[in-house]
Amino acid sequence: MLIQSLITLLALAVLVGVARRFKAGAISRAGLLFWVVFWAIAVLLVWNPNITNLAANFLGVGRGADAVFYVAIAALFYTIFRLYGKLENLEHQLSELAKKIALKDFREDK
Repeated sequence: MLIQSLITLLALAVLVGVARRFKAGAISRAGLLFWVVFWAIAVLLVWNPNITNLAANFLGVGRGADAVFYVAIAALFYTIFRLYGKLENLEHQLSELAKKIALKDFREDK
C-alpha cells in the first residue's frame, strides 16, 4: 500500500511539472500527452499488478515484474539509441555552422 501511494504521489508531482513546462511552451502537446499516458499507465500497473502478470504470460516471462523490467530496459536502450543519433546530428550541424561562420569571417577580413 505504501509503494502504491508513493508512486501515485510521484506521478502527480511529475505531471504538475510537465503541465508547467507545457504552459511555458517547453514541451509540445504530443510530449504532454505522452507523459500523461505514461504516468497513468504506471499508476494503473502499481494499483493493479495482475495486469503485469497477464503481460508476462503473453511475452513468455515468468513474473509480471520481470516483464516490466525487460520492457523498461528495451525502452531505455531504444531511447539512448535515438538520443545518440540526435546528438550526432547536432554535432554535424554545429560543425557545418562553425565552418560557414569561419569562412564568412575570413572573406570579410580580406
